[in-house]
Amino acid sequence: MKKKLLIAGIILVMVFAFAGCGSDTSSDSSAGDSGETAAEVDISSIDLSQIDWNIESGIIDGYRVVVFGYTNNTDYEIVDFALDFKVKDGVTNEQLEESSELKEKAANMEHDIGEITFSAMTSKCVAPGESVEGCACNLDGTIEYYTDFDSYDLFEPDMMTAVLSDGNKLYVAYYDFVSQKTTVDEDTEDAYTWSKTTLAKALPKPDVNYLALSYDDETRLHASAYGVSKDSFDTYVSACKEKGFDKNVDEDSDSFSAENSDGISIDVDYYSEDDEMVIVADKSE
Repeated sequence: MKKKLLIAGIILVMVFAFAGCGSDTSSDSSAGDSGETAAEVDISSIDLSQIDWNIESGIIDGYRVVVFGYTNNTDYEIVDFALDFKVKDGVTNEQLEESSELKEKAANMEHDIGEITFSAMTSKCVAPGESVEGCACNLDGTIEYYTDFDSYDLFEPDMMTAVLSDGNKLYVAYYDFVSQKTTVDEDTEDAYTWSKTTLAKALPKPDVNYLALSYDDETRLHASAYGVSKDSFDTYVSACKEKGFDKNVDEDSDSFSAENSDGISIDVDYYSEDDEMVIVADKSE
């Protein structure tokens, strides 16, 4: 099973977009092929304290791990979600070191064990009133599963981050468990952004609701699509083949790589745990 680097999916992509990092002005911010629109979000109505979340012990890939889930009680679809935990005030290093997992992890950290964290993250799209369950928690900003549920009581929630959609725009909201307040970034990002470069024109345009570019120029494109089903991934792979990507093909059930006759290579990966598809294309100079 493929593993991604532990990032908050589209949250990180939006940070890149706000900073103008790695992309140019050639992107197309038109909506996906559905063409649907929705009313703009009244950001004052967003209250992440409405979200019900839970942490429990569960099984993933045959391993007993700490898992989480949440119910979206807001009025907007949540495209990405992260819940960060910190060590409770008053918990000592000695208490933390009673967990062999935390002690072993601390040996490889560049900070004190008292600053260890764990995170609950998922890029599954969750509509209002719907829930997601059984998502893995990870230790200290890594891809490592957090497995010792007995040590969970040593932690407390610190910050909740959610990307919400009105169908056209994405909004990043934060809930601070200390102040018990929700803050929404004034900056927004288009829910669907595709490139206008010559490189992008050689690729099929993904038919999805949520698409973000983290890199976009004439020699390289990196795009992430969210809320993608396995059937949609298979359809996109078929479109790549029809578009001429039929050389040096390497594929399995959730990945595809190939080249075309113009020296453009494409890699498409599907991550079922997050309903996410990542597209990377390069053109040799």
